[in-house]
Amino acid sequence: MSTSCQHYIRRCSLLAPCCVKYYSCRLCHNDKEDHELDRKTVQQIKCLQCGSCQTVASHCKDCGIKFGRYFCMICRLYDDQEKGQFHCNGCGICRVGGEANFFHCSRCDMCLGIQLKDSHKCVEKSSRSDCPICYEDIHTSRIPAHVPPCGHLLHNTCFSKLLESGGYACPICNRSMVDMSRAWRMLDNEIARTPMPAEYNNFNVMILCRDCHKESKVKFHVVGLKCAECGSYNTSREGEEGVPVMPPPIPVAAVATEAAEGEDEWETEEEEEIVGGEVEQENEEQGQDDGVNLAEVQLDMDGDSNNVLPLD
Repeated sequence: MSTSCQHYIRRCSLLAPCCVKYYSCRLCHNDKEDHELDRKTVQQIKCLQCGSCQTVASHCKDCGIKFGRYFCMICRLYDDQEKGQFHCNGCGICRVGGEANFFHCSRCDMCLGIQLKDSHKCVEKSSRSDCPICYEDIHTSRIPAHVPPCGHLLHNTCFSKLLESGGYACPICNRSMVDMSRAWRMLDNEIARTPMPAEYNNFNVMILCRDCHKESKVKFHVVGLKCAECGSYNTSREGEEGVPVMPPPIPVAAVATEAAEGEDEWETEEEEEIVGGEVEQENEEQGQDDGVNLAEVQLDMDGDSNNVLPLD
């Protein structure tokens, strides 16, 4: 007989010391109670085949049935499904995916893919922080985490949704999380097709690149400001020089006079609405052909190679 638990396949239930109730697993307990179960505090279990209650063990003391193919005495984890489970002493919890495929980074305090051993950027205790998108815990989450180049972890599902919405920068440090070279080339073409007015020829701005963290002075353009060092458009404006001199403001009285004279140009309110609607529609049609929507740009990604082991 196996439990009806939707999280694990096992042949025993746990007695939660916090509420003195039997549950199939800690997740089933947390779904029904207003508090969370620390599974390491569980001392009693019940065999689902013979109903015998006993201390935590891998087999039933009465009928001899094995509660699960995988058993961890530390985590009180039973599972009859093969997932490559192993207990990581550094993380202090059990993880899935095969121990040979991962290593524990003591500085990040997280199990990472073996392909990241010599290439990832360490951030002190990065796994102990919450996901910057959903604000849920990362270290004990059953959702895999993504490791961007900056080293700030976020859930893989949150990372995918961020890209779908057009976001590409780390929510913590604003560094680009994927290869944006294709999007930058599209912005180059957009700027080449959109020259600025002559009065902006001497308008230069100081920018700070969020990708290479270097400052540079570039010509102002309304579409974007390109880093002179690495070519990224992921920049912030820090200063400016050669600001174009704007014409003096028109006196309020003159504006009122022009508005009064312009009232005779409209014969009826209906005509004003019709003409205004045509202009608005024309502007909308023109806007459809201009601009770069980063959400529609196909970005260069490395796939799932930067994922972190989830908790089991």
